[in-house]
Amino acid sequence: MNDRRTAERLLADAEERLRVTEELPGRLAELRGWAYNGAENVQVTVDVHGALKDLKLDQTALQLGGEELAAQIVELSHRAQQAALAEGVNVLGDALGDAAALDMMRSAGLPMDPEPEVIPYTPGVDPNAGKWEVIPPGEER
Repeated sequence: MNDRRTAERLLADAEERLRVTEELPGRLAELRGWAYNGAENVQVTVDVHGALKDLKLDQTALQLGGEELAAQIVELSHRAQQAALAEGVNVLGDALGDAAALDMMRSAGLPMDPEPEVIPYTPGVDPNAGKWEVIPPGEER
């Protein structure tokens, strides 16, 4: 089989990339990242630039005191921006390609997805055998 792409396919790919590129400003402007603290009483939402878009405080968050609450908001804003940036890289990757997206992630210091664990195949052995949950016929979950 010939792996070369036809001229029509190359043209269609280029047109799709142009369409996606034209939509980039709007898609990036809509991106949001959010994070919440362990007690889930403070939630922060920011855009890709780190601008605060929403802040939700539960009544119990006020018991943290001013300095601790401020520190948590700053930390959560940073984590939320990292999430928004990662999503932004995915959006840019649609237009620029995977190699460019990976370069952007590296330059922004974003964590890379780790490679999945590879479990060697052993004939006759199910590596998920201890994880199966058998539901008897007629019983709903």
